[in-house]
Amino acid sequence: MRIAGRTHLIDVEYRGQPNGIAACVLETDEGHAVVDPGPTSSIAGLQAGMRDAGLDPADLRFILLTHIHFDHAGATGTLLGQNPDLRVFVHAKGAVHLADPSRLLASAIRIYGDALDRLFGEFLPVPATAFVALDGGETIEPCGRRIRVKYTPGHATHHVAFLDEETSTVFLGDTAGERFAPSTHVLPVTPPPDIDLEAWRDSIARIREWNAASLFITHFGSFGDVGRHLDTLETGLADWADRVRASLAEPGTDDERATRFADAIHEQLQQSVEPGAVHHYLNGGGIRDSWYGLARYWRKRS
Repeated sequence: MRIAGRTHLIDVEYRGQPNGIAACVLETDEGHAVVDPGPTSSIAGLQAGMRDAGLDPADLRFILLTHIHFDHAGATGTLLGQNPDLRVFVHAKGAVHLADPSRLLASAIRIYGDALDRLFGEFLPVPATAFVALDGGETIEPCGRRIRVKYTPGHATHHVAFLDEETSTVFLGDTAGERFAPSTHVLPVTPPPDIDLEAWRDSIARIREWNAASLFITHFGSFGDVGRHLDTLETGLADWADRVRASLAEPGTDDERATRFADAIHEQLQQSVEPGAVHHYLNGGGIRDSWYGLARYWRKRS
């Protein structure tokens, strides 16, 4: 779907379902760039979506990664195997783990176990020669499109945001949470281990400085009410942080606390989100994990 100018939202149809993971392809006469291609398990959906948009997957030249979590960056190494000339823009902290994903894989296996490969497919290493390592503050020009970069930690220590000057679209990965049209509800995404609320607030302030016309989030899509969206995100983050902090003083195990938190958020969503969108918020499975991310944040500060 064309969202602006030569900018295409590609629904990779993760696990065969629509509106789960959105990649974005930036079209140029010199080749194309993709922002967050998704996991290896949905490469076929990415490539089919490109062809449906009139774009040849063989013309892909650059990959821009907001961060290296499996649902955003998992396909990177596999795409490099298909086209070794691809170049990958990623924060320097993320490049280390793409080059040697052993620690990333070990952590993911602890979380997903035997389901890891079924959910995300292979996570192959990326050759060091493919990287353009970022720190934030750069202006890059993949295929001639001028893209500004800001460092945006909070969800992950290796997170960046990209602003496409051609369309004034900012690509935010998970820094702007999750949202599913037609709802205006913004769901924070706070899994372990990197959640940092102070850094996240600073990142949101830096994003506001761009005065972008629209924001693009992986889960899911492009939205023009940038200020309202970010306001709602900040309110939601504060609410979740308070809930989790209070829950740490409650009786029971962490498993029981996380379950109570998830149940309460599920009930809230069912009451406040439009029927046509509520199942997308509930099916992601990240609400329970988000309790653990915020609990780790508070315990580190206690």
